[in-house]
Amino acid sequence: MKQLWRRVRTVAIAGGAILVAGSTAGAQVTFTGNTFGCFYTSASAPTDCTGLMSTTGSLSYTGSTFNVTSNPADGLVSIGSAPGSPNVNNLGSFTLADGEHNYTGQNFALFMDFTQPGGVVGNHLYTAMLTGNLTNATSGNVFIDFVNTPHDFAFANGTTLSFAVDDVSINDQSTGGTGTTVAVTGHGFTHAATVPEPSSLALIGTGLIGIVPLFRRRRKV
Repeated sequence: MKQLWRRVRTVAIAGGAILVAGSTAGAQVTFTGNTFGCFYTSASAPTDCTGLMSTTGSLSYTGSTFNVTSNPADGLVSIGSAPGSPNVNNLGSFTLADGEHNYTGQNFALFMDFTQPGGVVGNHLYTAMLTGNLTNATSGNVFIDFVNTPHDFAFANGTTLSFAVDDVSINDQSTGGTGTTVAVTGHGFTHAATVPEPSSLALIGTGLIGIVPLFRRRRKV
Protein backbone atom coordinates (compact mmCIF):
# COMPACT_ATOMS: atom_id res chain seq x y z
CA MET A 1 0.00 0.00 0.00
CA LYS A 2 2.87 2.37 0.82
CA GLN A 3 4.40 1.80 -2.62
CA LEU A 4 1.05 2.55 -4.22
CA TRP A 5 0.71 5.88 -2.41
CA ARG A 6 4.30 6.77 -3.32
CA ARG A 7 3.43 6.38 -6.98
CA VAL A 8 0.22 8.39 -6.57
CA ARG A 9 2.10 11.16 -4.79
CA THR A 10 4.74 11.28 -7.53
CA VAL A 11 2.07 11.73 -10.21
CA ALA A 12 0.30 14.41 -8.14
CA ILE A 13 3.50 16.37 -7.55
CA ALA A 14 4.35 16.24 -11.25
CA GLY A 15 0.90 17.55 -12.10
CA GLY A 16 1.26 20.35 -9.56
CA ALA A 17 4.62 21.37 -11.03
CA ILE A 18 3.02 21.67 -14.45
CA LEU A 19 0.26 23.83 -12.98
CA VAL A 20 2.70 26.25 -11.34
CA ALA A 21 4.87 26.46 -14.45
CA GLY A 22 1.88 27.55 -16.52
CA SER A 23 0.59 30.15 -14.06
CA THR A 24 2.64 33.13 -15.33
CA ALA A 25 3.50 32.28 -18.93
CA GLY A 26 2.47 34.97 -21.38
CA ALA A 27 0.87 37.15 -18.71
CA GLN A 28 -0.17 40.51 -20.17
CA VAL A 29 -2.12 43.07 -18.14
CA THR A 30 -3.64 46.39 -19.22
CA PHE A 31 -3.69 49.25 -16.72
CA THR A 32 -5.91 52.30 -17.24
CA GLY A 33 -6.58 55.26 -15.01
CA ASN A 34 -5.72 58.87 -14.30
CA THR A 35 -3.50 61.02 -12.12
CA PHE A 36 -4.02 64.26 -10.20
CA GLY A 37 -1.87 66.21 -7.79
CA CYS A 38 -1.44 69.27 -5.57
CA PHE A 39 1.13 71.23 -3.58
CA TYR A 40 1.15 71.44 0.22
CA THR A 41 3.34 72.75 3.05
CA SER A 42 2.00 70.78 6.04
CA ALA A 43 4.08 68.15 7.80
CA SER A 44 1.72 65.34 6.79
CA ALA A 45 0.62 64.51 3.27
CA PRO A 46 -3.02 65.07 2.28
CA THR A 47 -5.42 62.23 1.61
CA ASP A 48 -6.82 64.09 -1.41
CA CYS A 49 -6.43 67.52 -3.03
CA THR A 50 -9.55 69.15 -1.60
CA GLY A 51 -8.78 72.82 -0.86
CA LEU A 52 -5.23 72.55 -2.25
CA MET A 53 -3.79 74.07 -5.43
CA SER A 54 -2.12 72.52 -8.47
CA THR A 55 0.02 75.67 -8.83
CA THR A 56 2.65 77.22 -6.56
CA GLY A 57 4.70 80.25 -7.58
CA SER A 58 5.26 79.83 -11.30
CA LEU A 59 5.28 76.01 -11.15
CA SER A 60 2.09 74.18 -12.11
CA TYR A 61 1.01 70.56 -12.44
CA THR A 62 -1.44 69.10 -14.97
CA GLY A 63 -2.88 65.60 -14.55
CA SER A 64 -3.06 62.84 -17.13
CA THR A 65 -4.73 59.63 -18.24
CA PHE A 66 -2.92 56.39 -18.97
CA ASN A 67 -3.64 53.16 -20.83
CA VAL A 68 -0.62 50.86 -20.88
CA THR A 69 0.00 47.12 -21.15
CA SER A 70 2.68 45.19 -19.33
CA ASN A 71 5.40 43.38 -21.26
CA PRO A 72 4.50 39.65 -21.27
CA ALA A 73 8.17 38.65 -21.30
CA ASP A 74 9.25 40.33 -18.05
CA GLY A 75 6.13 42.02 -16.61
CA LEU A 76 7.63 45.51 -17.03
CA VAL A 77 5.17 48.43 -16.89
CA SER A 78 6.40 51.84 -18.05
CA ILE A 79 4.42 55.09 -18.12
CA GLY A 80 6.47 57.87 -19.66
CA SER A 81 5.18 59.52 -22.82
CA ALA A 82 6.14 63.11 -23.60
CA PRO A 83 3.88 65.85 -22.21
CA GLY A 84 0.95 66.87 -24.37
CA SER A 85 -2.25 68.85 -24.32
CA PRO A 86 -4.03 66.94 -22.99
CA ASN A 87 -1.50 64.60 -21.37
CA VAL A 88 -1.81 60.93 -22.35
CA ASN A 89 0.13 57.90 -21.08
CA ASN A 90 2.26 59.76 -18.57
CA LEU A 91 1.73 60.62 -14.89
CA GLY A 92 1.01 64.27 -15.64
CA SER A 93 3.41 67.13 -16.27
CA PHE A 94 5.04 70.11 -14.54
CA THR A 95 5.38 73.51 -16.20
CA LEU A 96 7.88 76.09 -14.93
CA ALA A 97 7.33 79.64 -16.20
CA ASP A 98 10.25 81.53 -14.65
CA GLY A 99 12.85 81.56 -11.88
CA GLU A 100 11.37 84.19 -9.60
CA HIS A 101 10.16 81.94 -6.78
CA ASN A 102 11.63 79.85 -3.98
CA TYR A 103 10.15 76.35 -3.69
CA THR A 104 12.19 75.07 -0.77
CA GLY A 105 9.77 73.79 1.88
CA GLN A 106 7.06 73.02 -0.67
CA ASN A 107 5.83 69.46 -1.12
CA PHE A 108 3.84 67.74 -3.83
CA ALA A 109 1.27 64.95 -3.61
CA LEU A 110 0.65 62.77 -6.67
CA PHE A 111 -2.31 60.39 -6.80
CA MET A 112 -2.84 57.46 -9.18
CA ASP A 113 -6.40 56.20 -9.65
CA PHE A 114 -6.89 52.90 -11.48
CA THR A 115 -10.02 52.06 -13.46
CA GLN A 116 -8.63 48.77 -14.81
CA PRO A 117 -7.98 46.26 -13.33
CA GLY A 118 -10.72 46.90 -10.77
CA GLY A 119 -10.82 46.37 -7.03
CA VAL A 120 -7.43 47.89 -6.31
CA VAL A 121 -6.06 47.64 -2.79
CA GLY A 122 -3.12 49.84 -1.82
CA ASN A 123 -2.05 53.39 -1.12
CA HIS A 124 -2.20 55.42 -4.33
CA LEU A 125 -0.32 58.45 -2.94
CA TYR A 126 3.23 59.43 -3.95
CA THR A 127 4.92 62.38 -2.22
CA ALA A 128 7.79 64.64 -3.28
CA MET A 129 9.90 67.51 -1.91
CA LEU A 130 10.63 70.57 -4.05
CA THR A 131 13.96 72.40 -3.92
CA GLY A 132 15.70 75.22 -5.77
CA ASN A 133 14.79 78.16 -7.99
CA LEU A 134 15.24 81.56 -6.35
CA THR A 135 17.17 83.37 -9.07
CA ASN A 136 14.99 86.45 -9.55
CA ALA A 137 15.36 85.99 -13.31
CA THR A 138 13.32 84.84 -16.28
CA SER A 139 14.98 81.41 -16.22
CA GLY A 140 15.24 78.95 -13.34
CA ASN A 141 15.23 75.35 -12.21
CA VAL A 142 13.30 73.11 -9.84
CA PHE A 143 14.01 69.57 -8.67
CA ILE A 144 11.00 67.47 -7.63
CA ASP A 145 12.40 64.70 -5.46
CA PHE A 146 9.87 61.86 -5.20
CA VAL A 147 10.09 59.15 -2.57
CA ASN A 148 11.16 56.40 -4.98
CA THR A 149 10.12 53.42 -2.84
CA PRO A 150 7.76 51.33 -5.00
CA HIS A 151 4.11 51.15 -3.98
CA ASP A 152 2.46 47.74 -4.08
CA PHE A 153 -1.03 47.43 -5.53
CA ALA A 154 -3.22 44.32 -5.45
CA PHE A 155 -6.21 43.97 -7.77
CA ALA A 156 -9.35 41.87 -7.48
CA ASN A 157 -8.37 39.62 -10.41
CA GLY A 158 -5.19 38.46 -8.64
CA THR A 159 -2.83 40.86 -10.42
CA THR A 160 -0.19 42.68 -8.37
CA LEU A 161 1.77 45.78 -9.39
CA SER A 162 4.87 47.26 -7.76
CA PHE A 163 5.25 50.80 -9.15
CA ALA A 164 7.60 53.75 -8.50
CA VAL A 165 7.60 57.38 -9.71
CA ASP A 166 10.78 58.93 -11.14
CA ASP A 167 12.25 62.24 -9.95
CA VAL A 168 11.66 65.30 -12.12
CA SER A 169 14.16 68.06 -12.96
CA ILE A 170 13.03 71.20 -14.79
CA ASN A 171 15.53 73.66 -16.19
CA ASP A 172 13.67 76.57 -17.78
CA GLN A 173 15.70 78.67 -20.18
CA SER A 174 12.73 79.91 -22.20
CA THR A 175 12.10 83.52 -23.11
CA GLY A 176 8.87 85.42 -23.50
CA GLY A 177 7.14 83.58 -20.65
CA THR A 178 6.49 80.38 -22.61
CA GLY A 179 7.87 78.17 -19.86
CA THR A 180 9.19 74.61 -19.92
CA THR A 181 7.01 71.51 -19.51
CA VAL A 182 8.33 68.12 -18.38
CA ALA A 183 6.40 64.85 -18.08
CA VAL A 184 6.20 62.82 -14.87
CA THR A 185 7.19 59.21 -15.53
CA GLY A 186 7.18 55.93 -13.64
CA HIS A 187 8.00 52.24 -13.93
CA GLY A 188 7.29 48.97 -12.21
CA PHE A 189 6.69 45.24 -12.52
CA THR A 190 3.50 43.23 -12.54
CA HIS A 191 2.64 39.64 -11.75
CA ALA A 192 -0.60 38.23 -13.14
CA ALA A 193 -2.29 35.06 -11.92
CA THR A 194 -3.40 33.24 -15.06
CA VAL A 195 -5.16 29.95 -15.64
CA PRO A 196 -3.06 26.98 -16.87
CA GLU A 197 -2.70 26.54 -20.61
CA PRO A 198 -4.87 23.77 -22.22
CA SER A 199 -1.77 21.68 -22.91
CA SER A 200 -0.82 21.80 -19.22
CA LEU A 201 -4.32 20.79 -18.16
CA ALA A 202 -4.17 17.87 -20.61
CA LEU A 203 -0.91 16.65 -19.07
CA ILE A 204 -2.35 16.90 -15.57
CA GLY A 205 -5.41 14.96 -16.69
CA THR A 206 -3.24 12.27 -18.27
CA GLY A 207 -1.29 11.88 -15.04
CA LEU A 208 -4.43 11.57 -12.94
CA ILE A 209 -5.93 9.03 -15.34
CA GLY A 210 -2.80 6.95 -14.85
CA ILE A 211 -3.63 6.59 -11.17
CA VAL A 212 -6.86 4.68 -11.87
CA PRO A 213 -5.25 1.38 -13.00
CA LEU A 214 -3.12 1.40 -9.85
CA PHE A 215 -6.19 1.32 -7.64
CA ARG A 216 -7.90 -1.34 -9.81
CA ARG A 217 -4.82 -3.55 -9.67
CA ARG A 218 -4.70 -3.17 -5.89
CA ARG A 219 -8.31 -4.31 -5.55
CA LYS A 220 -7.66 -7.54 -7.51
CA VAL A 221 -4.74 -8.53 -5.27
